[in-house]
Amino acid sequence: MAQNGLAERQVGFNPTSRRNYQPHRKGRPVPQLRLSTFEKTIMVTGVILMVALMIAVVSAKNQLNQEQRTLQNTTTKSSKLNRQNQSLSQELDVKEMKAINHVVKQDKLSIADSDVRNVSR
Repeated sequence: MAQNGLAERQVGFNPTSRRNYQPHRKGRPVPQLRLSTFEKTIMVTGVILMVALMIAVVSAKNQLNQEQRTLQNTTTKSSKLNRQNQSLSQELDVKEMKAINHVVKQDKLSIADSDVRNVSR
């Protein structure tokens, strides 16, 4: 802790001051990092692999969306057919009841709901 206080009390040193910043001299070039052929090959391969993976992800997403649309269409058709079947089944039940009532009236019989037994198909 004492050292921190000492560093703050020094008059000439301020690490964030622009006066302490010294730009590179014009006569001396900044050394650049040299890459070997192997490192360049690895970098190019990595970039190509990354682009290929991005294309694969987009392609898979499009395929998934297409399959979801197909599933939705199939589900819609299935529910439509179920509604039609229910409607036809109800229509058939009404026709059967009309036929039974016609026979009952024709033969002058009577039908009581307590005597009727429901049988499922």
